[in-house]
Amino acid sequence: MFVETYILRLLAGFLEYGTLSTVADKLYTSQPAVSRAFKKLEDEIGAPLFERKKNRIELNEKGRTVAEYAKRIMDLQGEMMEKVSPQGAGARTFSIASVAILPAMRMVQELQEKHPGAQVTYKIIDNEAGVLKALNEGSADIGITLKAPRAKKYRAEKYMQERLSIALPKKHPLAKRKSIRLRELKGETIIQRSNVGFWEQVKRKKIPDATFIKHDSVKGISKLIEQSSLLTFVSDHQFDYEIPKDRKIVPLADREMNVEFFKVTLASTP
Repeated sequence: MFVETYILRLLAGFLEYGTLSTVADKLYTSQPAVSRAFKKLEDEIGAPLFERKKNRIELNEKGRTVAEYAKRIMDLQGEMMEKVSPQGAGARTFSIASVAILPAMRMVQELQEKHPGAQVTYKIIDNEAGVLKALNEGSADIGITLKAPRAKKYRAEKYMQERLSIALPKKHPLAKRKSIRLRELKGETIIQRSNVGFWEQVKRKKIPDATFIKHDSVKGISKLIEQSSLLTFVSDHQFDYEIPKDRKIVPLADREMNVEFFKVTLASTP
């Protein structure tokens, strides 16, 4: 049996924080992703590790034992990196500047897995010029953009793709459609994350008369979705929030809703 490092980190986080939503916020991932990781671990072990109650879960006796081992393993991994790394894992820092939230969160997770104990921060900038400026000024080590810069001073590689859809009640007039354009959401009220980067400019241009209810946390957005029949944007990576079963997810047909992201660093970076 092999347990992936990211699952151990999430389980150690649950031992410390006690809720799925807090683990997701603290470790820059989503509640559904944490739930899937824990289910995968239970399948690997062949036994339940949690007591599942209404709106929450708790570690059972076996789960607490496994979580304590997970914490010890992560502590030992950090200790190992401090001893073998020239700078020490605890001294490593990374700063990310990105035009969108999801690739930034994914990059944070990847860096934390590759460099246990490192401090990773990110900021969302709504235009590529701002991302490149952050790289040039040294306030960011890694940039995430929508296209590869042509200047030789940059090193760029394809990083990931993301497609956005809209989740709406199954009784909504647009729910039967195979796809929807943003302009068809005129007058709708839509739940979304705060600070979504370049998507904000796209929405203002395409649906200026829609109303947006914004929230900073995954937990806050999940509550709003659960307690209302409002629309919400959904990523094909399911990195965000749980969508109730009474919603229909319909792809957005606008070109700007299906994008490719590039990882950019200065060519002089080792």
